[in-house]
Amino acid sequence: MEIKDIPTDSRQTQLCLVAWIFTGMAIVTVLTKLFTTIVIFRRPGWDDLLIVVSLIASIVASALVQASSDLGLGRHTASVAAEPGGVERMVKTKILQVVRYPFNIMAYSLPNVAILILIERLVGKAKPASRRFLRAVVAIQILLAAISVSAKGGCWSPDVFNHSSYVVSSFTVLTDLVLAVVPIHAFWKLQLKRQEKLEITFMLGLTFLSAVFTIVKATYLYTFNDRTDPLYNVVTLIIWGLIEQNVVIMAASVPTLRPLIRLIKDKHPMRSAVGYIRSGSGADPKHNESISEIPLDYMQPKLEKESRPSLEQHSSTEELNRNAARL
Repeated sequence: MEIKDIPTDSRQTQLCLVAWIFTGMAIVTVLTKLFTTIVIFRRPGWDDLLIVVSLIASIVASALVQASSDLGLGRHTASVAAEPGGVERMVKTKILQVVRYPFNIMAYSLPNVAILILIERLVGKAKPASRRFLRAVVAIQILLAAISVSAKGGCWSPDVFNHSSYVVSSFTVLTDLVLAVVPIHAFWKLQLKRQEKLEITFMLGLTFLSAVFTIVKATYLYTFNDRTDPLYNVVTLIIWGLIEQNVVIMAASVPTLRPLIRLIKDKHPMRSAVGYIRSGSGADPKHNESISEIPLDYMQPKLEKESRPSLEQHSSTEELNRNAARL
């Protein structure tokens, strides 16, 4: 191929923009979650730790994408190979792709564990079978992701990624759907206002969006081992992978923001928050669970001939207002 026939268009800018825009959105969402659990309510939990670890993994993955882009990822392979040192940069880019893979796994797998912790308070006490089922689904998904690159031999066969990646993606979609359907189904059995049910359904239903992105990403898995134009054709797969991992992080964080959202809707949100912090009510040593448990602890399935108080009566917003009124 003559130099004049080598394509010069590039997707480097698009790749880096998607990486950092979605990672930035995840950072903002997680920081808001941590502000809610640590600063306002002072009740951090294991779900917060898992979300932070997954966010760090997502940031590392985005940084590796940026480094790969600087080496030539997103440009046409022939164009990079024609430059001095181009072949060496191509090899380094492929190495970075393999190094990035475990961080991608952590970024989209750990949030599902955080979601499991979130919904266990709802289905765990009343339905132990549902609790065991959810744990098994999440455990299998993480196990499949962890062993997806554990091939024997000094060099990995391309079939390892082609076959195992489809299995992992399929089960990831199943996990996302299960973690959305089970808690939503349980919430709709509670005696709550329709608006509350819709709010909770929307927040927990964000995992459906993650499942959609996983399906879209799976349609481009074949490009991972593309040999025609590996630096250019794989970009779409990487973009959807970055979107998927950050969306699932945000989906795992948003449900715990509900108390803060309802607090903001109050007439004097800042006064209520300051009053709550000053009162020290958020530091109850007898109840040091995560804030993610607050909307779930008092929920019981609706029983016949018995009335159950609304979620609003036990919401964190009401607790904040009572403490503010004492000032």
